[in-house]
Amino acid sequence: MRMMHLSRRLRGIRRAALLLCMIAGLPAARGHAQEEPVDRVVAVVGDSVVLLSQLVQEEDRARIAGRTIPAAGSAEWEEFRKTLLDGLVATQVVLQAAAQDTLLEIDDDRVEAALQEQMAGVEENFGSRAEMERALEVEGLNVQSYREILRDQIGQRMLVELYVQRHGGEGAVEVTEAEVREFFEVGRATLQERPATVTFKQILLSVAASDSTKDEARATAEGLLERARAGEDFAALATEYSQDPASAAAGGDLGWFRRGFMVDEFEDAAFSLIDGGISDVVETQFGFHVILVERVRFAERKARHILIRPRIGPRDIGRTRTFATELAERARTEDFDDLIDEYHNPIHPDSGTVRQRQISPPLAPAYVAALTGRETGDVVGPIQFAFQGEELFAIISIGELRDAGEYSFEDLEPQIRATLTAQKREQALLDGLKAKTYIEIKDVR
Repeated sequence: MRMMHLSRRLRGIRRAALLLCMIAGLPAARGHAQEEPVDRVVAVVGDSVVLLSQLVQEEDRARIAGRTIPAAGSAEWEEFRKTLLDGLVATQVVLQAAAQDTLLEIDDDRVEAALQEQMAGVEENFGSRAEMERALEVEGLNVQSYREILRDQIGQRMLVELYVQRHGGEGAVEVTEAEVREFFEVGRATLQERPATVTFKQILLSVAASDSTKDEARATAEGLLERARAGEDFAALATEYSQDPASAAAGGDLGWFRRGFMVDEFEDAAFSLIDGGISDVVETQFGFHVILVERVRFAERKARHILIRPRIGPRDIGRTRTFATELAERARTEDFDDLIDEYHNPIHPDSGTVRQRQISPPLAPAYVAALTGRETGDVVGPIQFAFQGEELFAIISIGELRDAGEYSFEDLEPQIRATLTAQKREQALLDGLKAKTYIEIKDVR
């Protein structure tokens, strides 16, 4: 996986700004022309500037997105441009602060994936690649130069997101009931109808392997550990042998994580290692792991792992099915929550709410029959399905069935409060950075 340090990416973004100077005054969409004076500085932000051409580009982007742009030269138009400029200034402030954080890195693979998706969307909007190329030619661009502009814009956005995630998630902020209600009232006119939903609880039972197959899996993991410690490429071993479907193709890469994201046994091993350390074989409920910690920074680890799962045989599945059938019978007469506490595999959710018309996906197809046409209080199961390479049996208790209708304040209050909390934390972070940065705003007309 290729990684690029933030300061190198930031230099590329600043170079891209010069290219944007050359194109921003050109038509941003078919048939649109924008007359502007010679490019000039509209804001000074620390050691960088914001150019009029960048501001024009933001205005064109808003127009393409369908926003109503006030008449050029009007007081409303000047206020609109000031709002756009505030956003550009905020981005520059965060980028300059992020450039000082030597631990921030951008995943070039993520940038490339986002670029491919955005280019496909642009081509779809134009109707064909040929039409897109004609429109770009009018602007003095070709597909490759346009890709590079988008690549830098995406990289810039990701840098800002990384910095905010790292530095903007702490600090006490207050979100009042009045603010939450105001947010709800302002947005309720744009809300779509709340879909019909079904709420359920579940007991998920994992199929346990026999002792003999567990011994085989441990022996395999021990052999891979020896090879890794002997100097074989860990990522190559993970790609070839790991049975973790979420990370094997990426060489076992788990990215950065803190305590609380992995099971206890895995975390205890990972957080005891230094840079480049390889763990002993670690047993968890998933199987047997070999862990390589590539980087350590404060309370975070960047790691890869190889997972070897014990082989599950027909006898193991049959034994678990028999127990699940007995447990389903008990669930029809006993307290379901008590059974969850005693038997549910805690790594999986024990409840959920899904749309009645969209039960699958993301749920396993086996859930379709289990959740369709039921009544409150029904106990369904056991149903058997596979999830990320693990065989599971589910026993389900049907809870609330809600018809379609309008969203209530109570429906959305938790999400609104979380959104406002995040916004306030980000604003507090930005205010603190602005207070330490020289900012000069010039004429936006």
